[in-house]
Amino acid sequence: MRHSIEVAPLLEAGADEFFCGLTPPGWESRFGKAWASRRAPGSADVPDADDFERIVAKAGSRPVYVTLNAPYYPAGAVEMLAEFGARLLGAGAAGLIVADTDLLLALAESGHGQHLHVSSLATCINAGSARYYRDLGVRRIILPRHVTLDEIGQILIPDLEFEVFLLNDGCVFEEGLCATTHAAGAFCTLDGEGTEGILPATLERYAFWKWTLNHSGCRTGNGYPMGPCGLCAIPRLLALGVVSFKVVGREASLPRKLASVQIAAQALRLAKQGAGPKQIQEAVVALRGSPQMCEERHLCYYPDIWRKETSAC
Repeated sequence: MRHSIEVAPLLEAGADEFFCGLTPPGWESRFGKAWASRRAPGSADVPDADDFERIVAKAGSRPVYVTLNAPYYPAGAVEMLAEFGARLLGAGAAGLIVADTDLLLALAESGHGQHLHVSSLATCINAGSARYYRDLGVRRIILPRHVTLDEIGQILIPDLEFEVFLLNDGCVFEEGLCATTHAAGAFCTLDGEGTEGILPATLERYAFWKWTLNHSGCRTGNGYPMGPCGLCAIPRLLALGVVSFKVVGREASLPRKLASVQIAAQALRLAKQGAGPKQIQEAVVALRGSPQMCEERHLCYYPDIWRKETSAC
């Protein structure tokens, strides 16, 4: 979310939670173009604290979370962000989404553990890691994009909330261990050399993924997003105990956000009514079109749902 004017239409579209970015005052004068929340300052942020307070007021009972989730920070930044995060909680933020361990520890030691969500950039990929964060007192873990349904089932432990990705901004790499912050552009999507020794089938799939990301990732079908999608896995994710589904793209236009939330809310309603993956897929294709997106599976967040479906037949 970028502006308070987005709250009402997103609520009407079916949003249950909100998240946004907010850069501390004076950040750029001290740290230049370093990221406070994994976006360049001003590119996807709420403009100021006053607009953030309007967001909280308009959201009412719906929680509003703030991202302070860059993977690392320059010297002196953690202290500023820990103080800023505490102010945001005092201003009505329901929680803070954090990746950097030093910032996470600083906020937990200040007594804010129950308001902390561990970002996917922290790369929690096993139950031992989840127990570590639980012992710090955090409330929720946002799992990385690449984990499978079986892996999610092994990671989930009691006394923690878990959140997973559902729509948009997928990646074939592990973002928490990625060598680029996209500040210089996502060069992993460009054609280049250095492919010796890689299996031809892998190269073919990677080339297909790059083409889709570059040509379809930000487009729409019948007004709905054409990018990475995990809607059909909602029944399985609910059964596992996942409590929140992230529709990413806070820097996107409001029409794209609305379309994303609408189609996700529709899929979630169907899942809660007892629909299975195939029924949800049919409903999504009826709205969005482009059945080839589902047939190829290369944009599917949880393609293993179809292996389970096949084995159950």
